[in-house]
Amino acid sequence: MKMNPQFLFILLAVLAGAMIPFQSAMNTQLGKSLQSPYYSALTVFVVAAVGLTLYNLVSQQTLPGSSQFTNAPWWSYLGGILGGTYILLIVICAPRLGIGNVTLMVLLGQVIAALLIDQFELLNAPIHRINWQRVAGVLLVIAGVYIVRKF
Repeated sequence: MKMNPQFLFILLAVLAGAMIPFQSAMNTQLGKSLQSPYYSALTVFVVAAVGLTLYNLVSQQTLPGSSQFTNAPWWSYLGGILGGTYILLIVICAPRLGIGNVTLMVLLGQVIAALLIDQFELLNAPIHRINWQRVAGVLLVIAGVYIVRKF
């Protein structure tokens, strides 16, 4: 039986999503141990850089040329700042709200932002118009956030 390649990507995306609450819990504990959300986030990025460097060495990835770096849109490099801010905010919020609550609120923020990016073709993303079904999905996520937060 041949597996649909889309199914593999769906599984990988679900796996990536499943990593977020674990990462939140780990980063929060690191923040408590270091007594600093900032140093927790910084440490996470240093460890990630080391890990990615080791992966690069083992997999023998080819380093992009300087023209590839200069051809990237200037704003594409700001993703690192967003990632660092995300980790910092998780380390601050998770101990106060709980991992489950924070994860759902992050999901809500992701869905709303994704709809806006899709609707307005922001950051060169392909257009996917907002429709009633997508709005219903956001409302269901909001309902989920409310239910998990309340109980």
